[in-house]
Amino acid sequence: MRKKNMLLWMTTITSMMVTACSGGNPSTSEQTPQTPTKTSVQIGDAKLDAAELVILSKVASITQEEFERTMAAPIRAKYPNYKLKYIIEGKDVTLDKMMVAGQAPDITITSLGGLQSSLLPLSLEYDLTDLIKKYNYDMSRIEPSTIESLKNATTKGGIYGLPKYLNTVVLFYNKDLFNKFGVPVPKDGMTWDEAIRLSGTMTRVENGEQIRGMSLFYSNMVLENQLSLPLIDPKEDKSAVNVPGFQKLLTTFKAIYDIPGNKPEGDFTPDSELTQFQKKRNVAMVAAPMSGYGRFEADPDLNWDVVAAPTFADAPKVGYQPNTIYYFVSNANKKAEQAFQVVTELLSDDVQLQANKEARPTILNNEKIRATLGSDHKLFKDKNFKAVFYNKFAPMPPANAKMAPLVNASSILQGEFVAMIKNGSDINTALRTAEDKINQAITSAKSK
Repeated sequence: MRKKNMLLWMTTITSMMVTACSGGNPSTSEQTPQTPTKTSVQIGDAKLDAAELVILSKVASITQEEFERTMAAPIRAKYPNYKLKYIIEGKDVTLDKMMVAGQAPDITITSLGGLQSSLLPLSLEYDLTDLIKKYNYDMSRIEPSTIESLKNATTKGGIYGLPKYLNTVVLFYNKDLFNKFGVPVPKDGMTWDEAIRLSGTMTRVENGEQIRGMSLFYSNMVLENQLSLPLIDPKEDKSAVNVPGFQKLLTTFKAIYDIPGNKPEGDFTPDSELTQFQKKRNVAMVAAPMSGYGRFEADPDLNWDVVAAPTFADAPKVGYQPNTIYYFVSNANKKAEQAFQVVTELLSDDVQLQANKEARPTILNNEKIRATLGSDHKLFKDKNFKAVFYNKFAPMPPANAKMAPLVNASSILQGEFVAMIKNGSDINTALRTAEDKINQAITSAKSK
């Protein structure tokens, strides 16, 4: 009876997945080959069979329309015998359900966190190193920090995918506030000391309203920190936060909030800090991921611009780690070679140029393409988007691949940072408390 029920459940799930992958579902796409009689394609010395490839996106912002325009169209032109299905993960269609139904994706679009928490536990990773050698693929085209971060994300150091686009922390500012007070606007290349002084200048009371000089989207700033500091020791299962590097980091952030009048009232979350800038417009500057500009489309009258994130004086032009979205190739369906060809085509100059112009920052080491960032954006083509590339990207430090998916060390450290700012406790206490809590979480995770 149990076997029968299990079979029925598996059949139901499979049926659901087939329905979800059909062209009628708004979160999926089926690409119709233009030359269905062709059964193989010549690439160098390799002759690859026609293939139907399933692409699963864990990034909901990559819409159906964007897929059709920026992924499906170039693949249709290059490989007319490849058939693509696009699925956006949601409550009805998840990677786990696809695996149960025997429908593992051939390519998964997600972050390094998604690799660690979803793909590795399911043994879906496929090391592209041999294919890179076979096709003599030029890896120097790609921003090196994205590949270094990828290798550091696992203990094996494999190249399990290639980057799609990147994101990083920048400094947004309200042009109207700076103009109103006659203060020169921020500029690319500022140090943190300069930014803190500027924040102090802009923090004031105007007509009874408290104007804050700067707020921080601190979650990304801790996790993707400029000093490439790990939160968990990569070799030993223990906390790595109570160190001089994090002391330096938190000292800098605390100095911003210690400016009289610059401490937030009420909610103090990364989201509320960006919302204060966007909606209340009583914050002159906010350090936040570049992708935050997407929120501003709902407020076209917000007069903003952007510069590179401030850097430490002893590490000039070293910015934040790239928050990168990758194409991860699966080992499940024996179509890794075709998937590799699809991914490398999506990293071609033409495809990356189009995405970059639409403000999806390119992963290519190409200054001409980088210079076009946001130039075709319908609302923001005049913004200083190239600030994303002003600094060098800090590499992601080696990860403790075993503990990273199980212990949210970043959240623990952020919690102690918030408590420090709100309650006035000192940095040493915050770091010691975070260290203890992370170690407790590691012990708990290992006991399960």
